[in-house]
Amino acid sequence: MTTATAYSRESARTLSLSRCAVTVGLTVAIVFALCWVGAAAGILPRSHMFISLFTDQPVGSTAALGFGLLSALGFGLGSGALGSLIYNAFAFLQRP
Repeated sequence: MTTATAYSRESARTLSLSRCAVTVGLTVAIVFALCWVGAAAGILPRSHMFISLFTDQPVGSTAALGFGLLSALGFGLGSGALGSLIYNAFAFLQRP
């Protein structure tokens, strides 16, 4: 029978700030790129609404893709980091 070490118990209660930031950042950037492709190809006509969250460039332009990807990545990095900080701040609510 194995027992949990202090490290594994502690890591189970907290989230890695960098891991959450990179995960959410890449996810938002990939979703942005997929929406841009769909809007540029005309198969996702309403995806321009998501694109307009991150850029004011014309939807199908490469400027929208470039600036939007960077903006989406930055937003995702910040959101992931903030989410992990808030989650870790409430770690005291977990039962021992």
